[in-house]
Amino acid sequence: MPNAGRTAQALSVVTALGLAAITSAQAHLVEDFGVRRGAPAHISLSTGFNGFVGAGIKNIHVDGVQMDAFCIDPFTMALRSSPGYRFVPLTKAPEAPFTLSASEATEISDLWAMFYNPGMKENKAAGLQLAIWEIVGGDDFSVIGKDYGASLMLAALRSYSGPGAGLIALTGPGQDYVVLTPPGQVDESTPTPRPHSTPTPTPHSTATPTPAAPSTPTPTSTSTPTSTPGPTRPPGPTPTPPQGPTPPPHNVPDGGSTFSLFAFAIMALLAINKIGYSVPALTRVRTRR
Repeated sequence: MPNAGRTAQALSVVTALGLAAITSAQAHLVEDFGVRRGAPAHISLSTGFNGFVGAGIKNIHVDGVQMDAFCIDPFTMALRSSPGYRFVPLTKAPEAPFTLSASEATEISDLWAMFYNPGMKENKAAGLQLAIWEIVGGDDFSVIGKDYGASLMLAALRSYSGPGAGLIALTGPGQDYVVLTPPGQVDESTPTPRPHSTPTPTPHSTATPTPAAPSTPTPTSTSTPTSTPGPTRPPGPTPTPPQGPTPPPHNVPDGGSTFSLFAFAIMALLAINKIGYSVPALTRVRTRR
């Protein structure tokens, strides 16, 4: 039954292509190039971390496409490169127990709409990142010392009545991020099953047998499925992710890492001791859920 064989082969190809499309929709390569605009901040986490991090706008590439992002997971170290990221709603990131509630997701969306600008000043970008971390971390997160206006941004939420920004989260093995929703992008946390097309059987016609000389059967050619091209990288050389913690502009370390400022902190303490001043105890900024 040659027709039945071709039908089974066609179904196999359709199924394989459908599964490949679903898999590719759920797996995005995220490259983290660190904080591109921000400032160093001293934070403390309930998990035991206490030190300086880079707070501000992060420069990430998703499948080769550059995006501005803010970290919504201060409890996880950033990965320089990972293919295991998915787009999900803000209420499905970051990982438990710090998953955002609907009201917290709305607050982050409103903060972005109120204060984000691609060219915003370094201190303001740092303040916006700290305000987002305040919402995510609640009592498990605190700022020590300068908060770059984060508390004022959070206070401004009470009187804001405008529309929020259209945001979506990227969740994966490393830090989770929040970005503006790319055109056509949807939630990938629960893939929608793709319908399988059923080939229409070809009607068989009954022909009157006519004596004829034996003929050599003509081999049937099988068309090869055409692969769909992946995302095209923008023109120009592709930046290579750093092989170690690389400070972005103004020597701001990547969020979640203290290595870049460790030497700086030691030098600052030595200088303070040398001139004989006593350093007042750093006060903890009001923590807000």
